[in-house]
Amino acid sequence: MLNRFLRNVFLSPENNPAFLWSLLAAVILLGMAPRIWGFQKYSDEFYANDGMEYRDISEQLYNGNGFSVSAYRWYEANPPGEDRNHALHTDFSRPPLFPLLGSLLFYLPFDWTLSAKIVCLLLSAACSMAVFLLGKELFGKTTGLLAALIYTFYPYSIYYSISWSSENLFLLLLVLGLFFLLPALRGDFSPKHALFSGICWGLLVLTRPQGFVFIPILVVTALAAFLLRRNDRKKIFRISLCCGSAILLILAPWMLRNYRAAGIPTPLTFYGPYSFCQASSDVGYLTYRYLDSPEYTPKTDAEWERFHREKRTFLANRGLFSLPEANPCWKRWAWEYIRENPDKTAYIVFSRIRHWFRACPNLIILPDSVIFLLRSYFTVFLFLALSGLWFARKNLRSLCLLVPPLCGLAMTVPFLMVLRYRYPFFAPFASVLAAYGFYRLVLLFPKKRSVKASLKNTQTP
Repeated sequence: MLNRFLRNVFLSPENNPAFLWSLLAAVILLGMAPRIWGFQKYSDEFYANDGMEYRDISEQLYNGNGFSVSAYRWYEANPPGEDRNHALHTDFSRPPLFPLLGSLLFYLPFDWTLSAKIVCLLLSAACSMAVFLLGKELFGKTTGLLAALIYTFYPYSIYYSISWSSENLFLLLLVLGLFFLLPALRGDFSPKHALFSGICWGLLVLTRPQGFVFIPILVVTALAAFLLRRNDRKKIFRISLCCGSAILLILAPWMLRNYRAAGIPTPLTFYGPYSFCQASSDVGYLTYRYLDSPEYTPKTDAEWERFHREKRTFLANRGLFSLPEANPCWKRWAWEYIRENPDKTAYIVFSRIRHWFRACPNLIILPDSVIFLLRSYFTVFLFLALSGLWFARKNLRSLCLLVPPLCGLAMTVPFLMVLRYRYPFFAPFASVLAAYGFYRLVLLFPKKRSVKASLKNTQTP
């Protein structure tokens, strides 16, 4: 009976498209349940993770004020006599795509928050579908279905789907950008796929600036392929031109806006130097020094207030009220701290890298039962993902799944590391590997040789 069950589970999705899509729809619909429950249970958390800033920018766009915010942030100095909490001014901190999406919701005849929650559900469903497509392209339909199942019920996938934040949009574009590149890795140099991939990479940068880390990797990869594959140089040049042109066309309007607003035609935001300075300071040091400790909140809150009060006063005295004007100071303060505190800097960098591998956020805020469940879950999850990586070691295309996690890990060195930055770089790709690891481990089960034989040629080796 178990043998028949495994045959139905693993073989039916490969040979029965209707059954496959029915299962995928069931997975996505079941995944809605914990997310809808989360909206109700944690309604106060919906605007966490910068959600209010994104909503504010969206509202200003809808009102015709451009990319602006209605109040000065904790790291911005305000002109003398101006109310910090009611001062409309140009925004230089957030990328444009997610606020543009939010601005469209103001045109709907519904409550904005309700519309935003529906968008969160749709983005979550789209992410599950994208993970399915990625797993299917690399390892077959069954692995794609399992990957969608694992990702849909991944704890942080649920958590970041119940707040108004850009993580899921970033994840969706990242997975699709990689998905459209995969045909080229098996010799299918389709300009259409290259164009779609370029659109995704361009929109990725406009969703979160961290997406720009993939642009140099794409350039180096295209150049290496052009030099090594002499017979395909014309095709590689053509798809590189399609992809690069799409990226440039997507980024050009935002670069023009930044040039007109700040005199610098960057495709990024101007938030990086502040983030670098905050991470390279006693704020970053105490964050890791007292993590998981009852002293965490009082220690970090006091230093946070002292640090920003001191910096804002300095900037205000010199009339530096916008991020482009203040950025040279933020950079200088960061490098001064690094030079003057090499021991603390080493501790911060080591802690950031170690933090990237954590299963849980700050333990002091979680009950012991939740900590146990998260650690147990991630122990199994990582075992399956590493197993999948081992089984896929001869599939060179599958190595592309390692690129986003490694990029996310590399970016923990200069910047503050929190788990929501890791999530889009890690969760979908580890889910695909975990699904493939589970699939292959089941086939190794001694009594399932008949299933293994019948599936011998259904998956990519």
